[in-house]
Amino acid sequence: MSSPRRGTDPSTEQRQLRPREEPDGLGRVLEDLFSGGGSVAVLTIPATLWLLSVTAGRSLFAAADVVFVFGVAFVSLAVSVSAFRGDWVGVGPAWPPRSYALAGLRVVGYNVALWAATSLALLPGLPAGPRIGVGAVSGDFVGVVVAVAVPPLAVAALLRACHAIYEFRTASA
Repeated sequence: MSSPRRGTDPSTEQRQLRPREEPDGLGRVLEDLFSGGGSVAVLTIPATLWLLSVTAGRSLFAAADVVFVFGVAFVSLAVSVSAFRGDWVGVGPAWPPRSYALAGLRVVGYNVALWAATSLALLPGLPAGPRIGVGAVSGDFVGVVVAVAVPPLAVAALLRACHAIYEFRTASA
């Protein structure tokens, strides 16, 4: 009597039995970017809703500065989360494992980082400089630099806080 078929052909079964190849450097970077960008996109829904409330009732061109600076801060946050999570930079402790308490801290930290970067970049007291961007969708140079610089600093501080909480929870357990 023949064994029951599992719905796969022999070549598929052989492929599943082989060890998986580790991705090369570019593959790891892309995986880290996808993972970091996805977590930032999901966890910063409150900041996106804040952006929508700030720009509600304004014309598209009046809200373009806010949306542009928010987008720059969002990309900076996603790249910095990917860099710290994937150990691209050797600064600070390793990214702690997932837990509900740390996920809550990350939600708060990511949203505060986006809010702070956007708000600081749009301060009226910042010196006006050349515009960066395309057409109406642009921002002042100093504001864009602030929007790029604040998220990595916030992620580094958040990483240290998450690591301290993780160490405290594992030491007491």
